[in-house]
Formats: sequence, structure tokens, C-alpha cells
Amino acid sequence: MFILNIVHDKLQIDKGFDVLKKPSAYDLTQIALSTALLAVASIVVLPIGVIPITLQVFFFLFIPALLGPVKGLMTIILYIIMGLIGLPVFAGGSGGIGSILSPSFGYIIGALIVAWIVGRGLLNQRSKLQTLGIMSMGLGALYVIGMTYQYMIMTYFLQTPISFMSIMSVNFSVFLPIDMLKMILAVGLYGRLVKLPFAKRIDKL
Repeated sequence: MFILNIVHDKLQIDKGFDVLKKPSAYDLTQIALSTALLAVASIVVLPIGVIPITLQVFFFLFIPALLGPVKGLMTIILYIIMGLIGLPVFAGGSGGIGSILSPSFGYIIGALIVAWIVGRGLLNQRSKLQTLGIMSMGLGALYVIGMTYQYMIMTYFLQTPISFMSIMSVNFSVFLPIDMLKMILAVGLYGRLVKLPFAKRIDKL
């Protein structure tokens, strides 16, 4: 909880935003549980075909939709901190400061932007089509940041030059269809849960 309070203080840049009011103990519990759920979803690899699949992207979209932009962002920040200090919470059970040099780390950074886009966009009730549009914008931002980071790391740090077009080709043909399916599932689950009494008691921050 101490870490969560520090993260909140860093986020509270403009106190004019109502969404930046100080989270309650109930809010912090939601953040902690969401972080744990995200960590488990990232570690567990689903053996579907030859491509390792996790539910990481699903929760990148679903958590801020349910909790709001600030709590969603705090969840991602806490998740990143846990991974960088060595806990095996990143995809496939990896972790440590060296993860920054992984070509896929850009997608974790991109999750910060996703949390804000999706969380802000879904602060108010939306139709399923609007929810799909907002999550699509989040997924698009995730891919732009993730692919750019991947290109920079591979070209300038790992000394394995690759064209940006090649990165786009692989990501769009192999991973994007799978992530779009996760996004559709996130839209469907969010649309169902948001109507339930427990979801209505969640204060979106």
C-alpha cells in the first residue's frame, strides 16, 4: 500500500481533475488485486499452436475500462515496478532491470498510454460500439509504441538491424489478429460486468 500511495502522489500533478482525488483503501485494494491478476495473466502462457499466448493485452484493456484512468495507470505502474525489481511478472515469467532491453518491453511501456486512453474514454457509460472504438484506439497506441521501441532496441542496442516494415509485417500478421480477439473479449466481458451491482459500486478514478 505504501508503494501505491507514492505512485498516486506522482500522478497527482493537476488537482483540478476530479479523477485525481486520493484513492480510498477500497480503491487501493482494487489496484493491488488488479496488479496481481495482471501478473498472473502475463506469466501463464496458453499453449495454442506455435505462438505463446498470454492474456496480458486483454487486461491492459480491461482493467482501466473497469477502474478508470488513474487506478488503471497506477495498476500498470505498480506492475512495471514489480517486474523491474526482479519479480517474475512479465510475459513468460521474466523480470529484472534487464527487461528494459527486451524488444517486447515497449508494449509494457505502451500499456501506460493504453490505461489513460481507455480509462478516460470509458469514464462515462458507452455503447458496445463506442467501447470497441475506444479500446481500438488503445490497442493502436500500444502497437505504435511497442513496434517503435522494438525497432530502436534491435537496431541500436542489440545490433541486429531490421527494417521497420519487417517489424510491422510480423506484428500485424502474427500478433495483431490475436490481440484483436482479446480486445473483442475485453469489450464483451466489460459490457456484461459493468451492468452488475458490484461494478456499479466501483468508483472510476
